[in-house]
Amino acid sequence: MSRKAFHNLLERYLKGKCSPEEQEIVRRWYDLLDSEQDLALKDADFEELEVRLWDKINEETNYEDGKKKDLANRINTRRSRYLSIAAAIIFLLIGTIWVKWRLDAYLIDPEFTRASAQKITIVSNSSDEPLEITLPDSSNVKLFKGAEVSYATRFNKREVALRGDALFNVRANPENPFMVFHDEMITKVLGTCFKITAGSSSGTDQVTVYSGKVQVIRSGKKKNLVERIVENPAMVNLTVNQRVVLDERQNTFSETLAEKPIPIETKRTLLNDVSFNEISLPQLAEKLSEIYGIPIKVDPKVKHTTFTGDLSNLELFNQLGMICNVTDTKYKIEGKGIIIQ
Repeated sequence: MSRKAFHNLLERYLKGKCSPEEQEIVRRWYDLLDSEQDLALKDADFEELEVRLWDKINEETNYEDGKKKDLANRINTRRSRYLSIAAAIIFLLIGTIWVKWRLDAYLIDPEFTRASAQKITIVSNSSDEPLEITLPDSSNVKLFKGAEVSYATRFNKREVALRGDALFNVRANPENPFMVFHDEMITKVLGTCFKITAGSSSGTDQVTVYSGKVQVIRSGKKKNLVERIVENPAMVNLTVNQRVVLDERQNTFSETLAEKPIPIETKRTLLNDVSFNEISLPQLAEKLSEIYGIPIKVDPKVKHTTFTGDLSNLELFNQLGMICNVTDTKYKIEGKGIIIQ
């Protein structure tokens, strides 16, 4: 209410021209003064009453506004505190989930070794001859001398732990990948044939693929907690006649070719026709690539060179050695491929 409207209302009250509601408002204002003075004032007292009432009303109004502001401030402070606590909880929850996700990405041991009540089957080979076993999922493992494999007796999750050398022939099951934990590497497959070689004396561990595809992941056995959270595990994807070598002494994790590549099963019949007469090196490289599934290229400088000879009953690298001797060239391995130059 403005000062002018207040003046008019008070004046009407003194002249008896207010409505009952307006009279009640004025009487409540007057009660603010804690005065026993009658409201039947003379005109001479009107200005004094108006000033006193107006000041008192403003004082009470400001007091109430102050209380409301103070209450609002307390509510806002409490709300800010609750929001801060909620934000901290959410941040902690997200952080915990992220850390767990990062640690799960850097696997160390198979799940069955962490379950105390889990029954574990252990098979070892102490003889000189390879020992062949069949796992509960019908996958086959050939354990070489001194090798040992362990797995959960209830083979729900296809995980095995290996010590030593073994050849695996894994039954395909895309919905349940097969994982081998060995030394500082983890080999993950869907269905394939591959060999794991533990280099206990040389310090180099290897995985060689003979069919299908595998993914080899470097485990976090020698990583501390911070490294496992911050770093991404090194991993490589391998296919037929490829291998990965982990050199613990040099701390390298490199991809290359199998030491003794074998023909792709469906291409073995092509080996029946490897006697050539004046075949160009690019044509010969293409034929060998088809047989072994290995990229073999020819340097443009020797693309017109021809080869005549019989490559029967020879392994790939012996075949390449003969070709280079006859054509006065040489070959070298570059990653997972070969170039003749």
